[in-house]
Amino acid sequence: MMSCKMLFLKLILIMPILWITIDAARILVVVPEPSYSHQVAFRPITMELARRGHELVIFTPTPINDPTLQNYIEVKLDYCSYKIDKSLDVLGLAKLGAWPILDDFYRRNEEMTDGVLSNPAMQQLISPNSTAKFDLIIVEYLFYDALYALAYRFNAPLIGITSIPIMAHHYHAFGNPILWSYVPDLLANTLDENMNLLDRFVNAYYYIRQIYWYQYYIIPLQEKMVRKHFGDNMPPAHELVSKMDLLLANFHPFLYPHAHVPAIIPIRGSRPINRNNHTLPEDLQKILDNPKGGCVIYFSLGSNIKGTFISAERLEMFMKTFENINCTILFKFESNLANQPSNVIIREWYPQHEILAHPNVRLFIYQGGLQSTEEAIENGVPVIGFPVLADQHYNVKQLENYGTGKRLIITDVTKNELEENINEILTNCSYKNNMLKLRALLRDLPYKPLNNIIWWIEHMIRHNGAPHLRNKSRDMPWYKTQLLDMLAIVFVSVVLIMYIVIVITRCIFRIVMLTWKKAMSRTKYNNDDKKQQ
Repeated sequence: MMSCKMLFLKLILIMPILWITIDAARILVVVPEPSYSHQVAFRPITMELARRGHELVIFTPTPINDPTLQNYIEVKLDYCSYKIDKSLDVLGLAKLGAWPILDDFYRRNEEMTDGVLSNPAMQQLISPNSTAKFDLIIVEYLFYDALYALAYRFNAPLIGITSIPIMAHHYHAFGNPILWSYVPDLLANTLDENMNLLDRFVNAYYYIRQIYWYQYYIIPLQEKMVRKHFGDNMPPAHELVSKMDLLLANFHPFLYPHAHVPAIIPIRGSRPINRNNHTLPEDLQKILDNPKGGCVIYFSLGSNIKGTFISAERLEMFMKTFENINCTILFKFESNLANQPSNVIIREWYPQHEILAHPNVRLFIYQGGLQSTEEAIENGVPVIGFPVLADQHYNVKQLENYGTGKRLIITDVTKNELEENINEILTNCSYKNNMLKLRALLRDLPYKPLNNIIWWIEHMIRHNGAPHLRNKSRDMPWYKTQLLDMLAIVFVSVVLIMYIVIVITRCIFRIVMLTWKKAMSRTKYNNDDKKQQ
């Protein structure tokens, strides 16, 4: 017979397993954006949830296919290609602003949403005969509102997650105050916090136009998808987001020091970056250990902007500039170039983080993407940014404000300007020192960002949602949250009082004038009478 002591020891040993089993939740995750930078921002979160015993079903265009992950089911989405490279002058967006990229989202919005919901695995889940159950739904919060109907279909709490900082429609949907006067819209690439009167008009225009575009262009498309895949018993598309209790938004509170309602949680910096394992391929290791002039410049425009987008004239300008720089340049590009200088090494792919971690890398030339920005800061590498779209302008402007790099326009920069800025950063140690200071600042948090995110997700699971975080302004019409009804009453009251004062004044003036005229007439009559006598 087993002794009480042995039984107690066995219970102690299996308690963690029992705890994980009891607390484990079944989570449906849908992240439809094909862009790799969107996907890589979410993976640490889903992988950590799996490691903590939760079961995940993930719909993604780029599955990681890691056999070591338990309870981690991935469904590959094959609904579309990333059409931005076919329909737009991508580099031209650096000057054209927000509207072309929003038009691109509009063009592929219906196809992508329909592709997700038409996926055979998804159809099986949402079928009326399906018995599938989920404890939580996590959906990428961008422009695909029909996907939020999954929370109604499975009667589960809903979390929105975004790989970019907060956009205008995020603010609007969550009742977050829109601080037009000093918070530049994410897509207003010409503005910063020091806005004059004209800038504030432009800023308000960006916010209002995006909200209008979302409500009257995107929502009607999403309404079609809701009816097609969920039927007529589902709420209207514009109401589905009200089910979302929490928004995990990819921004760092120190780089975006703006007011946010309690339901918006920052997740920037959540991606764990291995600070110890910087293993490089042997050939790259030799190049980085013995570069020309003792320094390396890494040049990459990210995963969305292909080298083929760069015109031949621009490429020639870059090559002539790099030829004059006493450094080895690692250039991420799809093919070799005819006039490639000897100090430029071109490859289709580089292990970016491992390269940036090497001490000989002195400069990172990039497009301003959020994940690349994090890696530059983490490795203390100054930057030259060529921002093109979305949050890239804001990211590079912030780094420029901290004195850690320069911001240039890729379609306009000249050879002399580029060479001058490269040499400035290579020879002025303040850029490196400022980047190290910024790294120390962003690391100084009271919690580990990833642990904080997981806590909030599990908080939603424990309490079956988070209605206690709901801001009252979410349920109020916009004119009330902006006090426009009150201001209208005040304005009408002031106008009415002024009108009454003017009317009374005019009446008094008329009475006075009438009295004065009568008095003058009487005086004149008396004077004439005296003259006659």
